[in-house]
Amino acid sequence: MSTGQQTASVTWEPPGPGTWELDTAHFDPAVSRPVRDLMTEAMRKGLEAGMELAGAPLAGIDARFVHGRMYLRMVPLVGGSRDLPTPPKPVLWLAARLHPEFRRRTKRSGEALDGRYWMDEFARWEAEWKPELVATSRRLGAVEVAELADDALARHLADVWSHVRAGAELHFRLHVSDLGPISLLLLRSRDAGLDEAEVMSSLAGASPATSAPAMAVAAIAREIELAGATPTSLEAIRSASDRAGELLDEYLAVFGHRISTGYDVRDRTLAELPDVIVASIRAADTSAATADGAEQRGAAALALLVEQIAPVDRDEYVSLVDDARALYGLRDENGPITVQWPLGILRAALLECARRLVAAGRLDDHEHIFDASIDETLALLGGAAAPSPAELAERCAVRMSNADLEPPTVLGRPPEEPPVDILPGRMPEMMRGVLLVTELLERVDRGSGDTALSTGLSGTGIGGASYRGIARVVADADEAIERVEPGDVIVTRLTVPTFNSVLAMAGAVVTEGGGLLSHTAVIARELGIAAVVGVPGALTEIPDGSEIVVDPVAGTVTVL
Repeated sequence: MSTGQQTASVTWEPPGPGTWELDTAHFDPAVSRPVRDLMTEAMRKGLEAGMELAGAPLAGIDARFVHGRMYLRMVPLVGGSRDLPTPPKPVLWLAARLHPEFRRRTKRSGEALDGRYWMDEFARWEAEWKPELVATSRRLGAVEVAELADDALARHLADVWSHVRAGAELHFRLHVSDLGPISLLLLRSRDAGLDEAEVMSSLAGASPATSAPAMAVAAIAREIELAGATPTSLEAIRSASDRAGELLDEYLAVFGHRISTGYDVRDRTLAELPDVIVASIRAADTSAATADGAEQRGAAALALLVEQIAPVDRDEYVSLVDDARALYGLRDENGPITVQWPLGILRAALLECARRLVAAGRLDDHEHIFDASIDETLALLGGAAAPSPAELAERCAVRMSNADLEPPTVLGRPPEEPPVDILPGRMPEMMRGVLLVTELLERVDRGSGDTALSTGLSGTGIGGASYRGIARVVADADEAIERVEPGDVIVTRLTVPTFNSVLAMAGAVVTEGGGLLSHTAVIARELGIAAVVGVPGALTEIPDGSEIVVDPVAGTVTVL
């Protein structure tokens, strides 16, 4: 079937029972076959393990790709394999108290909340999982794939793929744990009538992984400054001083292999963007080489909050903040270590496989390596005849044509509000927290200043001081890396950890989506830059190249 025929005749069928909602935050429609396979497997396994541990009233979340678009489905604890209408509330109430699995989860949810199970997960992350992941990524990332024989390259690819799958599964497991203390803190704060923006400000300085690239870049910049150099290349940085070269090599060893322009293995790593590295080093604020500023802001915000809490409740509240700070840091350290780093190493191996297969006439184009599963690539390296170059070329044509399709936001049954109130035990508290966190990830808060009334450009502000700069309206991290100059204001739909390298040299950031718990809000707090998130019309009402004022206190954006 030709690309045109495929586009014209496409239908959007639900990939299984239940309600499937479109995810727009992670992948473009040309997402690679390996990552489609990865998400379908790892999300299910990881979230299943995490929800079991938490005693959540869900079996998990399934991911499926329909014409290149990722759709997600919440899987009910009972009956998830059948497409049945939601029973009446009285029936659900009774089932939640009589069904053996619900009874077991009810008991587990109380034990999990009372025992602060997330701290056990955090302890394992620090002592076991993170060191193992980092060591494996360093080892596999140091392999010179171009020097391997074909059979050794195949073994290396298999090892990397195992590393990627294990990391991604852990990624989703931990994303259940890290919501616990943050959601409880926000629930207690809402009950006490506290401002949610102030509550989130108390977590500043708790996510060193978010600001770590900027801190590492600032350290290199300091050494260059001491040497009196103005380097224009990585080699020039190494030549500036021995210490500058050592810091650069360590920076590349830790951050260079990480996917930086998206979430797909098709996206480029930081090491593939030397000009961006040089630009970020030259633009770095050498006075910001530590995270002290963020920690001080967090401590000051917490002090103001504690004054608003009744004295009898203060110790418990501070304990909640301490837990939230620990898991807040884990939440933003998770993705770069469990997913972005392993995927970048996988990319290097796949590109070398593509080079050899093209040279051998077994692949028509390097891009087609992203249309084979990992097992198929291993087979091709071993001499298998299938899939043929023509088949992979056709797969690529269909994948690329997905960009022309308009996906529906929901497949299958219409979404329904979860019946939280009928759940037994501590489950209602847990689910209210999850729903609140979900709300704060995306919620739009309107500013109330005159500028908001006159321009309509308002949202949720993060920061304490306005910033004036040139707007760079970008579609994704790839475009931001290509176009943003030091001090510019990044204007985009939303940011994700792949934006970190370019956000470190931005003056401010404005996003059309997002809320107080979004990635943009987190990194703005850590780096101390102004941000306004959840601004409807930001991409259409802010001209690229215009001068704008970002006022996080009023939650407004003004086009000058």
